[in-house]
Amino acid sequence: MVIPEDTTPLRGAGIDARVRVAWLLRLNRLAKAPGPAGRFVDMLRAQGCALGPSTLCRYETGVEAVPKSVVRSYEKTLELPAGQLLGVCFGIDRMFGPALAPEGARGISRTALSDALGEWEARVAMGAMTGPDWIHVADAITRPTGPVLPLSMLHGWVDQLVTETMRSVRHAYATRIHALTLLLGDRAAGRVVLDAVARMVAQPGAQSVTNVIPVLGSSPDPAVLQWLVQHFERSDGEQMWGAAYGLLNQICNGRMPADMVPRIARAALGAAGDGPSRGGPAFAVAQRLSATLTQQVVARLGYYAAPTVAGARVQSPAGLSAYRSAALQESGLDDPLLDRLLREALSPDFVERRHHSSLMLAASPYRSVVAEVATEQVADPAGPYAAHAAAHALGYLAGAEQRDRLLDLLATVPEERAAMLVALAHSGGVPAHVDLVAFAAEPELVSTVVYAAGMSNHPDLARLAAGARTAGVQAQRSAIWWQQTGAAISEVPAVLTAPECLTLAG
Repeated sequence: MVIPEDTTPLRGAGIDARVRVAWLLRLNRLAKAPGPAGRFVDMLRAQGCALGPSTLCRYETGVEAVPKSVVRSYEKTLELPAGQLLGVCFGIDRMFGPALAPEGARGISRTALSDALGEWEARVAMGAMTGPDWIHVADAITRPTGPVLPLSMLHGWVDQLVTETMRSVRHAYATRIHALTLLLGDRAAGRVVLDAVARMVAQPGAQSVTNVIPVLGSSPDPAVLQWLVQHFERSDGEQMWGAAYGLLNQICNGRMPADMVPRIARAALGAAGDGPSRGGPAFAVAQRLSATLTQQVVARLGYYAAPTVAGARVQSPAGLSAYRSAALQESGLDDPLLDRLLREALSPDFVERRHHSSLMLAASPYRSVVAEVATEQVADPAGPYAAHAAAHALGYLAGAEQRDRLLDLLATVPEERAAMLVALAHSGGVPAHVDLVAFAAEPELVSTVVYAAGMSNHPDLARLAAGARTAGVQAQRSAIWWQQTGAAISEVPAVLTAPECLTLAG
């Protein structure tokens, strides 16, 4: 059994996006439907996906790009949540692609479209849309022959999609991001998205802005890119990080217009003199533009704006051997691509790869075993950076089976308390018995405490919103924003159990 391998240089300019999609499909098949490939071909055929064993092999080794319809069929056949694989694949395609095969849109009758619009309208009103629902909506209304929605309806739907994206996690987040990407590909709908994002992230107390600002980097519209660059120039903190991630989308995909590069370089160099809240995002963008600009930004900052301790580099992340050993024991597979994903997820060297590699691990059969090792590394780290890297990873990987351990770490590892709150918020919510107001007494934790309370619909959210005396004016504004916006959207089963053991059969 061949496991796909990304052979691009570890610190190279790009990755092999197609191979990563192939890996995700093959590993999920081996975990959920072990046995001969021919048997799985029959299972796919029963779902209406007709392909032969040789085509399956080409798809699962990265020799041939996979159409999105086939990825959907994998989800159905393997009984995975809708969008669990597809959302991640869309993200890889968007940031590092092309990863998926071009595929013509399927025709839809006027009657079927009318029925679908009626159903979507009802689901939007109830707040019951899923990520795949939003993808279908975006696909329908951006077709040349698609329906023309009343402008008020389009604005209302896009506003709701944007606010849902801001509080979504894992594949619920990845699928909504793709829906926004589809809308941004249409000039008229894209301007509506830009308007919605600009308004939503400017609301008093708005959090999770880094969930939505980056998607603007996928737009081909020069006006949207202009807004993104201006936001990078004028904002700071999380707002500027959001703009930086959006610019990285353009840079990593090779779509950044050459005439914009000098302006962005000047903005990065200028921001480097304004302190950490602007210097960090400036450094991240400078790293992807040129080595010379990076040196200039570092000189202006007065320090290297990335961890330099042992174990922080992608070549040798701290604790890597513990993760590899646990994964090998679980699967029995010699998996070089897992090794690559772990390196990228455990190191801050490439922030965009860290994000997408973490999402891939979360959608893979390795999620639970990697999360277990991460909890061990937070408690008893193998090196100076191991605990911090593991804590960050748990925000993507922790499930219900890790929640008790997360609560222990919340109480016993104060250095990683913020990350444990995020991990709990992303894996079902912080339990009601946890006193979040007490944690809000620590100034460096206030913002994360409010985020965790909002994502969890925690009873302490009301106390944080009731008055500025509890945690300050900004915390009160953010708590009120969460009360108006709603709690986390995850679209995962109530209990995430350990995956079936991977095998070499198939």
